[in-house]
Amino acid sequence: MIVDKIGGTGPGYGPRKTENTTKPAHPARSSDNVVISEEAARAAETAKIARLASGTEDQSRVEKLRIIKEKLNNGEYNNLSDDILNKTARNLSDTLFG
Repeated sequence: MIVDKIGGTGPGYGPRKTENTTKPAHPARSSDNVVISEEAARAAETAKIARLASGTEDQSRVEKLRIIKEKLNNGEYNNLSDDILNKTARNLSDTLFG
């Protein structure tokens, strides 16, 4: 005849004390903080002033967008050659996949 053990004896067995598991009504919210050093703030301000002083970056971008919009309105992009399509696909692939 075989007798199987039903329950154990010792400190690991038997009823366990339960801890108070009630959660607070309003859990404390943590917030993220960002601290920018004075040196970084000065560098950012210097770069901003340099961009504004040169003004060429924004002007050239605006001019390129104006030219592209004109070409779109004129229908120059409606029938593209295979060479242009392949170059565009290659550039897009390089940008997306490195």
